[in-house]
Amino acid sequence: MVRLTSMLLNLGLALAAPSLIARQDQGAVNKKLIVGAAGQILSFQFDGKTFKPISQVKEEGKAASWMIFKQPNHLYAVDENSATLRLFNYDPATGKVSDKPVSEQTGSPGVVSLEFNKDKTRLLGGSYSNGTVDVWDVSAGDGAMKFIKNTTLTGELLNPKHTTHRAHQIVPEITGRYFAVNDLGGDAIHILDSKKDFNVTSVTKVEPVGCGPRHGGFLSTNPGAPNPAILPTHYVVLCETMNLVQLFSIEKKPDETLALTHVQTMSSYGTIPPANATSAAAGELTVARNSKDIYVTNRLSGNATDNVAFFTFTTANGKASLTFMNQVSSGGISPRMMSLSRDKDQSIMFVANTMGENGIVALQRSEKCGSLTGKPMATIVNTTISKEVGGFGPQFVLEIPAPAKSA
Repeated sequence: MVRLTSMLLNLGLALAAPSLIARQDQGAVNKKLIVGAAGQILSFQFDGKTFKPISQVKEEGKAASWMIFKQPNHLYAVDENSATLRLFNYDPATGKVSDKPVSEQTGSPGVVSLEFNKDKTRLLGGSYSNGTVDVWDVSAGDGAMKFIKNTTLTGELLNPKHTTHRAHQIVPEITGRYFAVNDLGGDAIHILDSKKDFNVTSVTKVEPVGCGPRHGGFLSTNPGAPNPAILPTHYVVLCETMNLVQLFSIEKKPDETLALTHVQTMSSYGTIPPANATSAAAGELTVARNSKDIYVTNRLSGNATDNVAFFTFTTANGKASLTFMNQVSSGGISPRMMSLSRDKDQSIMFVANTMGENGIVALQRSEKCGSLTGKPMATIVNTTISKEVGGFGPQFVLEIPAPAKSA
């Protein structure tokens, strides 16, 4: 079910914004990364300057486009080309992945997103193919998956390009009770309530018709935000088809459902439009830990490379809004996914480009202002990753922290 978009060959000049922060000395950097690509799962060590390969799992015909880790050694991986959810052993100290899954279970087809509940006893999987959310019991000590149920997304389908709802991403809010499900096919955001058996308790339509909500994140204007005891105040969603970033306010109703109200819409390209608006299709949205800095990947822009756009979430005179800051090159083409490093300052952004010169790119991030450097700290050339799978590069990248040292 890998959705390979038609790539344009007439690529123009890059629109990467100038670097706003100077490269800093990273000091002792030791990060372990998991990378998902067509037909393989890879792991790397990153020292701040170079990526060193650790392990490679070959999976012909499979696509681990989303993975999630649970201590001590449980790595769950989707296969968006089938209905199989896999469990691998992963050693966070060495970064090595088991050569084969230790367990496989059948759920909904085309799952493209995974997320835990707060205590990591339940694992949720969003199906792009079926428009359902699988709920698994993963409370066993060995990480074994036991299917509980699936929740079906419902509601009117207005987008003529889709004949079903499409659960593209599941996003938890910080208190752990509610989950937003971005429905690309239904142009909607569905809210699941973990206290009500992970059922849908409210649905918010996202306009205009055909905008295609893909990925999103919760935000908060509360003092000291984000606060794990207080609900977020806003939600931001990236619409793939129309390249829009949309902001919604959140209100908790007396019946404990969440109501989302539209606040603002702006282009995912900010003030720097793509060379080819027809082919452009936005990809990932990532919110920094400070609940202020927002990053989106813009794909298939028609430029020499695609980009990562940076927005900030602010409140002025009691009014919440998004502000476009700048773009930097993704270093490749069609960046499907990106993620911030797990250190306190989230000092690095890792970007996965499915095409173009560089498959994995590390960009330095300023914790103070949120800007990304235009010049990469390091890259993995795409041919290194894609040579065995017909040129299709990485779809997913995530740092998995080393285990805490005992006292």
